[in-house]
Amino acid sequence: MVYRFADFELDEQRFELRSGGAKVAVQPKVLDVLFYLVRMRDRVVLKRELLDAVWADVVVSEASVSRVIMEARRAIGDDLQQVIVTVRGRGFRFAGQVTEGERSASPAVAAPANDPSFVGRQAPLAALGVRLEEALAGRGSIVWLSGEAGIGKTRTALELVRRARSRGAVTLETHAHETPGTPPFWPWARIIQSFAALRNDPQTRQLFDSAAPLLAGEAVSGPEQFALFDVVTRFFQSASLARPIVIVFDDVHWADEASLQLLQFFAREVRSAAILIVCTYRDASLPADSRARIMGGLLRESSSVSVPLRGMGLDEIHHLVEVIGGVAPSSAFTKALFERSGGNPLYLHQLLKTEWAEHALTTTAHELASSMDLQQGLIESICRHLDSLSEGARELLTMAAVLGREFQLAKLGIVSHLSADVLTDRLDEAVRVRVLVRSKDGSYRFAHVLVRDVLYKKLSTAERIARHRGIGEKLLAHYGDAASAHAGELADHFTRALPGADAAMAIDLAIRAAEQASKLGQHREAVRHWQQAAQVFAMTSEDDPRRASVELGRARSLQAAGHLAEAREAFLDAAVLARTFDRSALLAEAALGFAALGVDDTAAPRRALLEEAMGRLAGVPDELALKTLVEVALARG
Repeated sequence: MVYRFADFELDEQRFELRSGGAKVAVQPKVLDVLFYLVRMRDRVVLKRELLDAVWADVVVSEASVSRVIMEARRAIGDDLQQVIVTVRGRGFRFAGQVTEGERSASPAVAAPANDPSFVGRQAPLAALGVRLEEALAGRGSIVWLSGEAGIGKTRTALELVRRARSRGAVTLETHAHETPGTPPFWPWARIIQSFAALRNDPQTRQLFDSAAPLLAGEAVSGPEQFALFDVVTRFFQSASLARPIVIVFDDVHWADEASLQLLQFFAREVRSAAILIVCTYRDASLPADSRARIMGGLLRESSSVSVPLRGMGLDEIHHLVEVIGGVAPSSAFTKALFERSGGNPLYLHQLLKTEWAEHALTTTAHELASSMDLQQGLIESICRHLDSLSEGARELLTMAAVLGREFQLAKLGIVSHLSADVLTDRLDEAVRVRVLVRSKDGSYRFAHVLVRDVLYKKLSTAERIARHRGIGEKLLAHYGDAASAHAGELADHFTRALPGADAAMAIDLAIRAAEQASKLGQHREAVRHWQQAAQVFAMTSEDDPRRASVELGRARSLQAAGHLAEAREAFLDAAVLARTFDRSALLAEAALGFAALGVDDTAAPRRALLEEAMGRLAGVPDELALKTLVEVALARG
């Protein structure tokens, strides 16, 4: 029996692993494990079961299993653990799509229709599949895969290459360089050299002689250019009569003008040939020079079809995490990934390497911390994406990042003092490269929370404090008498600006914001603002009697939000502060709150606190109603 998956074959008779028809050198135990997992692919194989099956005659540890699994993954190129999936706490599952058959004379031709390591992108692949079928039938065309950096253009194109190979097509891959000084025709030279490596015949040697200027990276023009383009095109037209050809031209937006001119000539002449050209490009990075005209003409070609790639959806992200992590993620975790990455596969893969993601995948918590330690690779990827913007646009985005993920154009104008025209031009830059998204109401938001996080975290602590203080003061002056209506927003800036901001103003704003949120039934938001006020007290004065009322407010909001254990602790803390500042009424209110949340093992502390409150209220003639409530609570026990 021969088991086939992706570009690999496991041959039982020969006891070997092959890739593309060539034997892969692996240890016997690695083959034993691969064969067992493939045979049992319909279920999870427990670690103990694998030990008993493969190491039946010897005693080994589970570490030996882990080592052999690692070597098996390395042998089949499963670096992302998408074929041999780890099921946490149980064992392993072979997730690759396997076909069974007898050994054939040309084993490299057989391949499954779908690669299990490739998640999502079903619609784009379907569009590519239609064009592949047409090319196989002799009707050539050019397909454009577009999208932002990291969106999966190259990976999608390579999945098409895998499928084309399984249909017997010759596949050639090349890419353009952004490096200045790249010689003309460099991508085409790679295509010709790759094809020559596949076959060595008189026709190919003649192409080498005729295309010498191209291979040497020499610029040509006029009749010489036409003759060169014609030779290259006719050669591939003729070669496609024997086997269909699929050419992947990656990062076309960086291609030199000569390469684009040849591509335009080539695309027009292969409509009746078994040739499919797949070009990937960043639609936000199209050239702004003479190459733009050629690219525009290519995109308008009648044989062209554009396939834009956008961020992955929630279902696709859920599947991706399940394949990589070996466990089904919670809906909260999936949504958090979507919010932070915008569905960008590159950002998703790098996010899943952070400790934040590791923790989320191993906990049953329904709520996740909003902060994380970003990996340096992720930060560098985002910074490269931002490098395409002007310095003015990057500075404006940094200010917007301090405002938050979403912001209004008018508000950004208030804090930046830039004219509407300048603001619009710089924000449009960011919209074009999909760093920002413009809403129908005219507001803006960062397409990826990660971009906002990187911009914000690149600021030093002193810079963050200064920016929050500047924004807070400008907004406070702008709002004037209506500042109370914006207390929550202002409190955020003034508390984050400490110790550089007015602490008294920060406390006042936080208290007002908490009281407003409570009235609106936004209890979690109220808790957050009560905590802001408490943090400011902790950073500044310790003898402000308002600390007791702030802690009491926090306790009540925690209770209303359903966090009862935390509320009990907060009521006790409020009682301690009320006692410290000799606030008898507040002590009584804290005692009543604690008593209302009492459990059996707190009966004695409840009664002691209520009795203390009653004793303190004895000398306060104006608190008759409060005394009555305490008496009732004591009577209830």
